[in-house]
Amino acid sequence: MVMSTTATFVCELISYILQIVLFKLSFELVAFIKIILLEILFNSMIIIIIYPIIEKSGILLEKIFTESKILTKYY
Repeated sequence: MVMSTTATFVCELISYILQIVLFKLSFELVAFIKIILLEILFNSMIIIIIYPIIEKSGILLEKIFTESKILTKYY
C-alpha cells in the first residue's frame, strides 16, 4: 500500500513538473495537492479491490508450475 501511494505521488509529481515545463502552465499548489490526494485515494481503492484477485491467481499459477507431473522415475 505504501509503495503504491509513493509511486503515485512520484509519477504525478513528474507529470505535473513536465506539464509546467513543456506547456508553460502556472504552478498551483492547492490544485496539485487536490489532484495528488484524489489519485492516491483512487489508486489505493483499486489496489485494495484487485490485490486479492492477483494474489489468488499467483498462488494458482505457482501450484500449476511447481507440481511434479513426471511419470517416469529414475532409480
